[in-house]
Amino acid sequence: MLRPLSLVLLLCLSALSATAHAHPGHEDQLKAINQALAKAPENQALYLQRAAVYGEIGHFDEAEADFAKARTLGAPWRVDLAESIMQYGKGDLEEALALANHHIKQFPEDPQGFRHRAMISRDAGDHASALADLQTYFKLRARPSPGLFVAAANMLVEAGRTEDAIAVLDQGLQQLGMVPQLQRQALNLELASGRPAAAVARQETLRSALRDSASWKLHMVDLLLQAGRQADARALLTLAQEQLTQQRDTPSRKTLEERAGQLAASLSG
Repeated sequence: MLRPLSLVLLLCLSALSATAHAHPGHEDQLKAINQALAKAPENQALYLQRAAVYGEIGHFDEAEADFAKARTLGAPWRVDLAESIMQYGKGDLEEALALANHHIKQFPEDPQGFRHRAMISRDAGDHASALADLQTYFKLRARPSPGLFVAAANMLVEAGRTEDAIAVLDQGLQQLGMVPQLQRQALNLELASGRPAAAVARQETLRSALRDSASWKLHMVDLLLQAGRQADARALLTLAQEQLTQQRDTPSRKTLEERAGQLAASLSG
């Protein structure tokens, strides 16, 4: 049964656990791998692991030599993803893409292959392909990184597709649950699109996640003002100011008190 390279390398790391420290430096990693290779010189996974370390420290010639050796010691397609990652780090996007394509052809259900290829396409300026690969990654991965939904949204905003950007952020919120990072970006896009009422609704969903803090209240006051809800903004500002008086005297509190003063001035103006 074929397994993605990431699993092969994980098994390799497990085999090295007896000699390597929990998070060794590159020199310690290379020493441990070299010791293991002395005992198992035909082990493909060890060459892949060493090549990956070489790639991380910019020793690309040594990495390419190890990848070439690894291709002679087992199924060559197991090398593609790791070598593609190295070529991506080296800046050779064309070669990185070709290798990523080979990997995905062999492992069409490996989410990491699609994630990696999406980053190559993004950096190459092919946002349509990057977005398509990210959508496949989101389907294959139960809990994707929130940052990848943000990356997708940023590409869509750059293309002038704000509504689609908001939609992909909402997709992330639906898949992952409440992630403030995603909701805040969607909120800012609502404001940029001239929809302060929608921004207020999104800020309300953050109340629990942000523990109904004074900071949350002051942000909501600002949004209520933009939505033309002065009475609600004034009432919430009073609550925020009362909450701040109960907090310790810290630079953060002073900053929030200054912001509260600015909002109070806007309400009285």
